[in-house]
Amino acid sequence: MKASLVIVVISLMLLLGACTTSTTPQQGPPGAQGQAGQPGQSGQPGEAGQAGQAGQSGQPGEAGQAGQPGQTGQQGNAGQAGKPGQTGQQGNTGQAGQPGQTGQQGQAGQQGQAAPCPAGQHRHTNPDTGKVSCVSD
Repeated sequence: MKASLVIVVISLMLLLGACTTSTTPQQGPPGAQGQAGQPGQSGQPGEAGQAGQAGQSGQPGEAGQAGQPGQTGQQGNAGQAGKPGQTGQQGNTGQAGQPGQTGQQGQAGQQGQAAPCPAGQHRHTNPDTGKVSCVSD
């Protein structure tokens, strides 16, 4: 427990010393990680240090990469064809009408008398056609 307290105190002192020496930290490219060292001997317990100042807030992390698009879904099955409809029934033929009654033939009229010819004319019958006409006297 004392050894871990000593390590915390030393870490805080190094951190405070690093924070006060540079006012504008610049981040360099990360180096390759070295091999782990051999464990050292335990040191003597040190005195308790003073409380450190609050650390500066870290820089915001980089945004993550966009995800890959999903796979296209499979096409659905085609629907089944519908059943054909039933043929309708044929209508009944209409009844024929009854014939009308034939009317009676009218009686023939009597031939009227010829009109009188005007003054100065008399009747004349054409012998070829039988037509009657008025001719001058």
